Amino acid sequence: MTITAEKINSEKLGFSANRLARIGERVQHDLDAERYCGISIIVARHGEVVVDLANGWADRERGVPVGRDTVFSLMSVSKAITAMLTLRLVEDGHFRLTTPLSSWIPELGEAQAEINVYHVLTQTSGLPMYTPDVGPDVVANLERYAATTFGHAPEFRPGERVAYSARVAHSVLGLFLQRVMDTPFTELIQRWVLEPIGMRETTFGPREDLLPRIAPVVPAPYLEGSARAEVEANTSMINDFFLRPGAVAPASNAFATASDMHRFAEAFRTGRGVNGEPVLSPAMIDLVARNHTGEMPNDVIDDIFAGKNRVQYPAYLAMGFFGRGPGITHGTFGHLTSQRTFGMSGRGSTMFWIDPLLDMTMTVLSTGLMDEADNFDRLSALSDLAVSSLVDRRPFDLFGPQDG
Repeated sequence: MTITAEKINSEKLGFSANRLARIGERVQHDLDAERYCGISIIVARHGEVVVDLANGWADRERGVPVGRDTVFSLMSVSKAITAMLTLRLVEDGHFRLTTPLSSWIPELGEAQAEINVYHVLTQTSGLPMYTPDVGPDVVANLERYAATTFGHAPEFRPGERVAYSARVAHSVLGLFLQRVMDTPFTELIQRWVLEPIGMRETTFGPREDLLPRIAPVVPAPYLEGSARAEVEANTSMINDFFLRPGAVAPASNAFATASDMHRFAEAFRTGRGVNGEPVLSPAMIDLVARNHTGEMPNDVIDDIFAGKNRVQYPAYLAMGFFGRGPGITHGTFGHLTSQRTFGMSGRGSTMFWIDPLLDMTMTVLSTGLMDEADNFDRLSALSDLAVSSLVDRRPFDLFGPQDG
């Protein structure tokens, strides 16, 4: 294991170094219990790193440890990179948040004419949550996968409900972006996101120089019975399309190191990328961080927590991201972050968040896919361990609303 939590730096930034050490202790406990295979965690405040942890196995079967050069499958955290591209193009005036997707994808037809960019970013488009009858060869092809939706009526009128679309909605959005800019999706990502932020070890789909460092997607060792079978089925699907030559799934097949994802989170904290150059305006970041779905529940949560004695809670979605929201829910960002906290989590393994009130970011990438409900609990606990290590009272508005 490698972990740094410099005492002087931590205390200068308002943390207790002893409390921060609990993160490493919790990770070691979980690894000993085989809850997952390996993990990398970066916690920072005001842009200064206070925890940089790597522990466990990148590839357990081959005995390869997690290191700072490990490349992780981001799962649904990939959506955040697609969202950043979308927001940057909106700010440069190429289209509006309210632009209908059908204005550039007429194949969607009259039935889907109301779906706009904002609906996809807030998971209120009515596009399918799942596409169980579509094979991995289609999912890996942005254009073909988007086309599976053409002409089908939305599951509900756009904007009326939250129904998290695991993969298909962002492929439709990716096709929209390609057509608006007349440029392949991966080239847009490179030009508008990766290069401005300095994410040199991030890619959608396989990149030859990164392949030897990509941690394999496997079920977590602790899983048994039906829980293991479910995760194995998911990993089989993932492995069948993630690394196909030329595969591009804007919702799910990005790969990155933890340090690159830390840079990404910091770009949303500051609005700036390489050499301090602006990448997003404060106005856009403020808009992103709001609760855009009110008290509407997220339909997919019913599936995640089925049979686990959990009640449905509001989705509290930010724009293009998950949000912490004003209530206490089963979200992955813990219960101690402020309600303006936003970020993303990915199937059984990944997460990052930005807390604008605390001026704090956290990135967690792991190997060994957990049961999704267990993963929610694990990430929530790690988030609370990080925030409860902050002992400086000054940043907290203890007697007033956090969202003004």
